[in-house]
Amino acid sequence: MTAPSCRVCGRLLRSEKWRARGIGPVCARATGACTRPHIPTPRPDHHIDGQSELPLVHHQPTLWSL
Repeated sequence: MTAPSCRVCGRLLRSEKWRARGIGPVCARATGACTRPHIPTPRPDHHIDGQSELPLVHHQPTLWSL
């Protein structure tokens, strides 16, 4: 079933993808209906065998290092 207009705001839907969903891209983003795949960021407790951790050292840039 395809809807020719957005069921939230009533605007005309031009794409077949959005017609199949029944909601436009702007309304989907505003309502949270548009979901993207979530890639989790690595946390500090994730450890890979064989991976060494380097200490973070603050280096003050000088004219010679630029």
